[in-house]
Amino acid sequence: MTVDEWKDIAAAIGPASDNVRRADAGHPLEFFRGRDFAGRYLLSLAAETAAEGLPDLPRLNGIEVRLEKLPSDRVRLVLTLLDRNQFDLFRDLADHLLKATAGVARGDNFAGLKLVLRRLRSWHDLLRRRRDDLLSDSEAIGLAGELLFLRDEILPRRKPTQAALSWRGAHRDEQDFALGHWQVEIKTQLSTSDQRLQVSSEAQLDAGSARLLICHQTLAPAPTAAPGSFTLNSLVSEITAQLEDIGDVGRDAFETALEALGYVNRDEYDEMCWVATYRRAFEVTERFPRIIPAMLPSGVQNVRYDIALRECGAFAVDFDAAMDQVFA
Repeated sequence: MTVDEWKDIAAAIGPASDNVRRADAGHPLEFFRGRDFAGRYLLSLAAETAAEGLPDLPRLNGIEVRLEKLPSDRVRLVLTLLDRNQFDLFRDLADHLLKATAGVARGDNFAGLKLVLRRLRSWHDLLRRRRDDLLSDSEAIGLAGELLFLRDEILPRRKPTQAALSWRGAHRDEQDFALGHWQVEIKTQLSTSDQRLQVSSEAQLDAGSARLLICHQTLAPAPTAAPGSFTLNSLVSEITAQLEDIGDVGRDAFETALEALGYVNRDEYDEMCWVATYRRAFEVTERFPRIIPAMLPSGVQNVRYDIALRECGAFAVDFDAAMDQVFA
């Protein structure tokens, strides 16, 4: 498909229909390319089948994937390009789907539709940001700690979309969670580790005009069947299930955060099983032992340091009371 083949198609004349052309008259399946009322490019495939039993629809960045029910027990798969800057990618995806289904029996749109959905899932996995290496143990524990706080403290108190959007650490914000006038930084370590807070930058404990709370958590290794035990994969699955019906904004925010932190589901993450053993809170005030940008000489930056927990006792606050303030 060339650019001209797509751009020669005018936008649909009304919101209730699309302006489409057969993508390839010689192709065995009923693929159509076209444009909707907003002028967005689309690719569609109709099939004589019920929607039940088909693979789940993947979510592609910049491309909407939806399944429409038509009369006479037919459905139509529609791919709509949402970001015109990704037109070349959309065109390549369309070419890939037509080539991948060229060997399907003519008119067997049901088999073709299932194959297209499988290829879309593979395309999604290909484009999804991945790491070749596993998260380190400390990275996995840190991520598990943030997910624990999201599951235990935020989701019970906030609407799921708000909860997902409050997770900011993966988006290069200095603190992990933004909750109204409060910022919350999560510090998680094994119960057997040296009791210290690892601070990754001079700005991490500087929340400006917001109030800043440190949530310190400890985990202990546990058998898989132990009460309250979890793995990184099980935590992700549990939270994903709670976000399943909240719409694209919340789900995408959660998935984007996971990807930004380097997480993809791997069997190895089921080999590390933990149980939460302790959770406490410290409020960061002006006297809290920390380094902030205003303390540094000109040119000094990217400071990493540790804080001994024994020096933080004076700043400890009752955890439940602190949560009441944060979520007031």
